[in-house]
Amino acid sequence: MKYFEIRFMDEANEFIAELDPKTIKKIFYNIDLAEQTNDPKLFKKLQNDIWELRTKYGGLQIRLLAFWDKLNNKET
Repeated sequence: MKYFEIRFMDEANEFIAELDPKTIKKIFYNIDLAEQTNDPKLFKKLQNDIWELRTKYGGLQIRLLAFWDKLNNKET
């Protein structure tokens, strides 16, 4: 069961594409896990409608900001 679905803005896709393949794999693993578990260690609310996806891998701390898309009835 997915609690929500993550979609990337073009800028996020470009940023992720510049990372090494193992880091990218870890980011997507954490995203899949966050969508299914809603774990605050991976997906944390910062304020009102701003959330943060966290991935720590290979000495890097990667944080992607997330916002809710409320234009349709889907939780994205």
